[in-house]
Amino acid sequence: MADVAFDHVTKRFRSVVALNDFTLRIPDKEFLVLVGPSGSGKSTALRLLAGLDEITEGTISIGGRVVNDIAPRDRDIAMVFQTYALYPHMSIRDNIGFGLKLRKMNKGEIDSRVKEAARILGISELLGRKPGQLSGGQRQRVALARAIVREPRVFLLDEPLSNLDAKLRVNTRAEISKLHQRLGTTFVYVTHDQVEAMTMATRIAVMNFGVIQQVGTPQHLYDHPANVFVAGFIGSPSMNFFDVKVVGGDHDLRLEGESFTLPVPKSKAAGLRSFRGREIVLGIRPENIHDRDFVPPQTNAAPVAAKVEVTELMGNEVFLHLLAGEQSFLARVDPRTGARPDRPLQVVFDLEKMHAFDPESERNLTDGDQATSADPASAAETRAFDQATFSRGRPGRPGAE
Repeated sequence: MADVAFDHVTKRFRSVVALNDFTLRIPDKEFLVLVGPSGSGKSTALRLLAGLDEITEGTISIGGRVVNDIAPRDRDIAMVFQTYALYPHMSIRDNIGFGLKLRKMNKGEIDSRVKEAARILGISELLGRKPGQLSGGQRQRVALARAIVREPRVFLLDEPLSNLDAKLRVNTRAEISKLHQRLGTTFVYVTHDQVEAMTMATRIAVMNFGVIQQVGTPQHLYDHPANVFVAGFIGSPSMNFFDVKVVGGDHDLRLEGESFTLPVPKSKAAGLRSFRGREIVLGIRPENIHDRDFVPPQTNAAPVAAKVEVTELMGNEVFLHLLAGEQSFLARVDPRTGARPDRPLQVVFDLEKMHAFDPESERNLTDGDQATSADPASAAETRAFDQATFSRGRPGRPGAE
C-alpha cells in the first residue's frame, strides 16, 4: 500500500508560514492534484513529502510509516521536476538508468527496466541520442522514464508541463494520465493550471495561503465550490461575481443588482432567507449565461439587459464580454449568436446554476454543505479550511488584491 497522509503539517520559513496545519489523506493508487496560485503552499507540501525540506510541525506518512526523519532516497518515491535535469553528455539510455547505476543494480536489470520504461513512453528509438537532440516533449518523457525505472511507491510531479507549448501540454498530460492507469501507483501532482487539475485528477486539493480550501473530485468542485476562491479558481473561463442585495419575502426572494433583479429559485432560497436586506455575492459561470435567442431547454431563465463590449469567436462557441450597468462579465454562448460589439443584447442567467456567497466569510450559502457531504472522503480536509483559513485572512476572489 502506498497511501500518503499529511497530519497537521506546518512549515515555517522564519516568520513566513508556507503551510498551515495541513491535513490530507491520499489513498493508494489515487491521482491527487494540488492546485493553487503561486505562493499557495502546494510545492512546499510536495517538497516536504519528498524530504527535500524539513517539517516544522506535524507528521507525514507513506504506507503507514512516518517518514519525517527518513532520508529522501529511502522514502521509495520518485520526483519529476519542472526542469528536466538531464545530463547533456549522457545518452538517453544512460540518463534513464543513472539512478539505478548509483544503487549498484546489475547491468542486466538496469537494461531491462530502461527498455520497458522507454517502451511505455514511446521513446525506444531515442535511447542512443543525447538530450540536446530531443524536443521539449521528448525530454519530458525521458524525465518520466527516469522516474518509472525506480518502480517507486509514490510519484511526485512538480509542474512537469509548464515548459511545454500548448499542444505538447495537451498531449503530455494525456500520456501522464495513461501512465497512471497503467502503473496503478499513487501520483501526487502540483500545478497552478486548473485545466490540468480538472482533466487529470482523481481528486483535487485547492490551496491558498498555505491552507486547503476544498478537496473533492473535479466535477464536485466545479458544481459545489465551498467558497468564493474555489468558485473563481475552478472553471475556465472563471466564474462571474456580482454584488447584489437579497430582498422580498419568504416565498418571493429576489436578488437586486445594480441594473437587474433576479428571482431566487426555490432550490436556492433556504440559505438566503436569513440574509434578507443584506448584500451577498452572486456567482454564475459564463457557460450558464445564454443569448436569449439560443437558450438550452430546461433552463431556469432570468433575463438581463446588457451591452456587448467585445466578441471572441472560438469556433464552437463565442465568448461575449458584456456590460450591465457598470458591471463587466463574461458569457459563453451559442456560435449562432447575432451579438455585435457596442450593441445591446438580452441575455439570460440560468438561476438553477447560480451560487451565492457570504461577503464576509465568502462561504457558499446555497450549496456549501454539499461541498463535504457529497464527497465524504474529503470532508475532514475541507473542514480544515473552516478552522484555519481565517486566522490568516479571508481567501479573497481569485486575482483580487
